Amino acid sequence: MPNTRNRAGTVYEPTGNPETVNFSPNYAPGELGTTFWANQKAYQTVQLDSGATSATPVGIVATNALAYWKDRTVYLVTNDRRLAEGGAATGSYANKVAGRFGTAVTAGNFCNVQQRGIGNLLDGGNTFAVGESVIAEADSAAAADRIAVGSALTFMRLGFARGVASGGIVSVDLDIPSVE
Repeated sequence: MPNTRNRAGTVYEPTGNPETVNFSPNYAPGELGTTFWANQKAYQTVQLDSGATSATPVGIVATNALAYWKDRTVYLVTNDRRLAEGGAATGSYANKVAGRFGTAVTAGNFCNVQQRGIGNLLDGGNTFAVGESVIAEADSAAAADRIAVGSALTFMRLGFARGVASGGIVSVDLDIPSVE
């Protein structure tokens, strides 16, 4: 299992913005898996699977796409739900969301995924309303779906919708658990 990380320590951000980190491995040895807060948002440093390329059905990582845990013991994520822990066949991928990509990330690189705070997610073509629970979409690549207020949750809640989706994006109060 992963080592417990200090949330209060200083984290090296090569771009100065946790949303835009997209660097080759070993840019900051020892920081993989670190969780930290910046600008009222919580992030975790992870590595994107080297197979997250345009050759896959999902394609390359897009800004605001969901990240799924591929192997949480080494902080490895993917944007392809088929490759998430447990796979897509069982639907367990929806319970394996690691966070939100803040930028397009190159396969194999280190990045930060947002886990808490206000963030935008790709909309899977749903009609969101304020306060609805947000979950991982089953039909769209790394996008969000909704559960109506008052309905039972079927998968892990990623947060609550802040309003209607616009331009393929929905604003969400994210609350995704980190792996420590």
